[in-house]
Amino acid sequence: MLKRLAIASLGIASILLTSMPAISAVPSTEGPEATLKAPKLVPEDSISTWIPSESAPGLGLAVNLVYPEKARYPDGAPVAVVAPGGVTADGLSFTMHAAQVGCIEVRFAFPGGGSSKFHSGGIYDYRGTQSQLALKDVLLFAAGKIADTKGHYITDLVPMKVEKSNVGLVGWSNGGNVAMVTLGKYADELKSVVSWVLFYESPIGNLFYPPNLGGIHDLLLNKHYRQGSAATGSCNVDWKKLTWWQNGKRTGGERKKLGEVEIPGVLYFDENGNGVWDESVEYALNYATDVGLEKQIYPPEVAITLETRHMFDKTVEDIPLDEEGNPIPDKKKKEPPKKKFLQKAEEPKPEKKKMKHIVDWPKNMATVRESEAYFQDRDGSAYYAKIAKEYPNLMIIILATVIDHLQKQPDHPHIAMQYNSWLLNKAHWVKINPEGCYLAQITGLNFENFSNNRPNASIDASMIATYLEQEGTTKDYVMAEGAVAELADRRRSKISSFPLPAPITLYYNRLNPPPPPPPPKKEE
Repeated sequence: MLKRLAIASLGIASILLTSMPAISAVPSTEGPEATLKAPKLVPEDSISTWIPSESAPGLGLAVNLVYPEKARYPDGAPVAVVAPGGVTADGLSFTMHAAQVGCIEVRFAFPGGGSSKFHSGGIYDYRGTQSQLALKDVLLFAAGKIADTKGHYITDLVPMKVEKSNVGLVGWSNGGNVAMVTLGKYADELKSVVSWVLFYESPIGNLFYPPNLGGIHDLLLNKHYRQGSAATGSCNVDWKKLTWWQNGKRTGGERKKLGEVEIPGVLYFDENGNGVWDESVEYALNYATDVGLEKQIYPPEVAITLETRHMFDKTVEDIPLDEEGNPIPDKKKKEPPKKKFLQKAEEPKPEKKKMKHIVDWPKNMATVRESEAYFQDRDGSAYYAKIAKEYPNLMIIILATVIDHLQKQPDHPHIAMQYNSWLLNKAHWVKINPEGCYLAQITGLNFENFSNNRPNASIDASMIATYLEQEGTTKDYVMAEGAVAELADRRRSKISSFPLPAPITLYYNRLNPPPPPPPPKKEE
């Protein structure tokens, strides 16, 4: 299945209620119909504005509202706020076409992100504290809690009713991490705002982003990871052969793609023990690629492993030095007594050298403390328990396909770990992938083409692929539409039962008309 996202064009249009520039959401399609079954797209319209936020002083946050031709419900359209994937600041060019199922899709740029004509104020911090504050404020705006910089609320901007009590958050890929951290840190403000969350193949867990078990940009899989262990809540990796090549450099790394100079040093599994990285047969770990970093930042689990294995520990002779670095003579040291003439001098006893234990940690690698500080704000896995407790009615769908867009391990460790973590922490309602009836209604395909997993049920991690959506049926954004529609319907109707014989709300647009009624039975 194609894993590229449908991208909305960035033309500037006029606005109905504000003087802000608007970004038109022109639907696009990809892939031949013979390969992927996707519904025809109804034209989408949008309105853009800025909302105030301490994270974006001056301009505020650039926000784009993509709204449908017809609201999903007679009393309004639910709202889906999208936390974009990757590590970039711009989420305005992304769309999952939630408007096709009658929802308002809210896109935004993190502080410092956007285009030259329409962007957010502030400085981008790569999904750190300022990015989380920005996402919190966008969610409050989506729920009608705060107005934009001109004093307009979301209900003033879109030409339809808004179901402000039906607001969800979509964590697309790495956007799932900033979504988790934001929900956890700002639970007091958001627990009455966010009703449901959709995660699209989100790499939640510090070994998953950047991928350190084997990602799509790696030539090899990390064969030292024990298959299936992630389902238990902890990735079991044998670190014995992990080696640091101080002067090595990666070729064509992610930093080079970002225009950054590659930081020297390669952390890899030395399979042949020669101390030199062989890219073709030896797996190298990945580190954070934020622009401006001067050190390689590996996940805390990796940094702690290096420390506990004493990889950089050395023992040196403890010789006191003066300010110029010269050895200071030991004044307490006594000269041996002079012997009488012809008397055989005693051999001096060998002096025991004082040895000192030091840690020679590489200057271009983040320490354990630095790694923990970095990932504390960027790894959502620390917030499962708090979110499950603070959002007692939260409904969650984890969207996952057989061929992941980022991870390559066949046991889909990030999916199994996330699902089981929600169960372990007693989340209210969680399932893998939307019900087949929703995807069938959107695509016109038989519901048996899609997975149908029972919510809150244990899974057999050794057969994880059976719970995932197959490739070649429809596009990923269509699956996301189905998940958003199901979550919004369940929130509105308060129906959590399984299975559903049909979508709770049968929504049709003018390019997706209802099927014709069956012909009347002939009288006998």
